[in-house]
Amino acid sequence: MRRKFSLMLTIALSAFVLSTTASAQQRFVGYLTGAQEVPANNSTGKGVCTLVLNSTETQMTVNCTFSGLAASASAGHIHDTGPVGVNGPVRFGFTGVTGTSGTLGPFTFNPTPAQIADLRAKRWYFNIHSANFPGGEIRGQVKSTNQPVDFDGDGRTDIRVFRSSASAFYTLNSINNIITANFFAGTSTIGTASDDYDGDGRGDLVLLDAFGTSRSWRILQTATNTVREIQWGLTTDQVLPADYDGDGKTDVAVYRQSTGIWYIIQSSDNQTRAEVFGLVATNNDIGMVGDFDKDGKNDLTTVRGTTSGVGWFTRRSSDNTLQTVFWGGPPAPAQDSVFTAAQVDIDGDGIQDYMVGRDPNTTTTGDQLTYYIRRSSDGQSVVIPWGLDSDIKRFGDYDGDGKTDIASRRTENGQFVWYIYQSSTQTGRAVTFGQTGDLRFSESEELSVGVELPIN
Repeated sequence: MRRKFSLMLTIALSAFVLSTTASAQQRFVGYLTGAQEVPANNSTGKGVCTLVLNSTETQMTVNCTFSGLAASASAGHIHDTGPVGVNGPVRFGFTGVTGTSGTLGPFTFNPTPAQIADLRAKRWYFNIHSANFPGGEIRGQVKSTNQPVDFDGDGRTDIRVFRSSASAFYTLNSINNIITANFFAGTSTIGTASDDYDGDGRGDLVLLDAFGTSRSWRILQTATNTVREIQWGLTTDQVLPADYDGDGKTDVAVYRQSTGIWYIIQSSDNQTRAEVFGLVATNNDIGMVGDFDKDGKNDLTTVRGTTSGVGWFTRRSSDNTLQTVFWGGPPAPAQDSVFTAAQVDIDGDGIQDYMVGRDPNTTTTGDQLTYYIRRSSDGQSVVIPWGLDSDIKRFGDYDGDGKTDIASRRTENGQFVWYIYQSSTQTGRAVTFGQTGDLRFSESEELSVGVELPIN
């Protein structure tokens, strides 16, 4: 059930923000296939390219691997001004491109601020050419590594459901509108998550099972098509997977509300971390995901209902300082929701934005929600009325412009309908997919569900 807290939004802001210098680097990835070429081809080749942008956004380093080309590679490039489905001009070229498989790089390039804006808007793509496909045999849209629920690697959020009766995930792939089924399940499934745990640019399928009082993770890694199983956390912990070590891969992680301790398995070295960050006196802090300082690492963040409003408390990974923001106001009849597992970047600048959803009438259901967002790029507020208070929230980048779209899902006539407010056109679209009974598990485990914040 969606939970709420009784805090009136007054667009009040109080922040203690120290140095904005980021010591780490943001990472981007592209998963290369023939299906992403324009026009698409049936090449069995595939590849993965990574791009690491330095903290000043003046230099980037690129590495690629590829295999299975129909003919020897003849060239490789980064193209720009080319969103999904559109061809763009060559901007940066690779050297030493040959063979049907191989490793390229590292290559170093110096982009301009305008080019970086193009990168963040997902208008760049990697392209490897061959004699059989001189226009490009495999292509991969460049996207941030922290984008979840992109199973075909084209940089757009895909629509998917889990059908427990068939032990299968069904995905509506945005690249070609084809439905794929992956049969993968556990013994007592109570939740799912979909992030990139192996760094190949595609979301992995994840099931969360109960093993007594412990949490069991089963991850189907797309890079190798193998299952990784690990027992981590308690069933009462918050499940908050994200990239905490900045290597471009999702880390297994939970937050234990009763002790204020984060338990993380770093994908970079498989080492475990136990970090204390959160108020435990009243057991009211809720952990959340998000990169608030633009350093490529998820920051330890909790949200708390206070008499001064909604408090967002962040330990910045870039400089280990505390950042406090109040986004929300004193108690009043209206109620808002905070979405702790949603990576929200409304303005596309690579920084997590602050967002709450307001329910104008808490005594009834079926009311329209209004989202209040504080943009990180300029501190200004954005107001978006969208969806109902009874909807399941499904935020993501459905149109591939590098900005988060507000989306919700509801059941109509025995089927699921996704209502998506697309940031690129500021218009809505509806997609019908799935059936009643899909995703039958505790909705507290689903991404983007609102949480209750008692006032301390």
